[in-house]
Amino acid sequence: MKKFLIILFSTIILASIGAGAVHFYDIGVLGSKSEKVKTVEDLTKLSIDTDIITTNLASSNFAVVQFNLLLSNDAAKEEMEKRTPEVRAAIISTVASFTKDQLTGEKGIVSLEQELLAKLNNTFDAGKVDRVLVTEFKLQ
Repeated sequence: MKKFLIILFSTIILASIGAGAVHFYDIGVLGSKSEKVKTVEDLTKLSIDTDIITTNLASSNFAVVQFNLLLSNDAAKEEMEKRTPEVRAAIISTVASFTKDQLTGEKGIVSLEQELLAKLNNTFDAGKVDRVLVTEFKLQ
């Protein structure tokens, strides 16, 4: 009985310590999860609008698209401005891999944004792309 109580109390104490550590980590006392909330000015300063791009789709149609890219920091924005041809090529190849049916509707736009986000984040060294928004979109 005594051994059982020792094990029970030890388990309760360890669980309490673990729950406390998780709680403090989540509210940012240890620092890594708490992020400074970005203001509208910060978002504007760190975002770039791409050119309007017309490209063929995997089907016999074409699309006219433009994106707004939100970057994680100033260094990423500078790198983006220097790598404009690579970004443009990534956009064209990503859009061209879709068919008209795949791009139709909200799900199509969301999947295009997600795929482009993943492709662009593999391109950058000095930061990352936090968000990709389709700002102009026409299918023909």
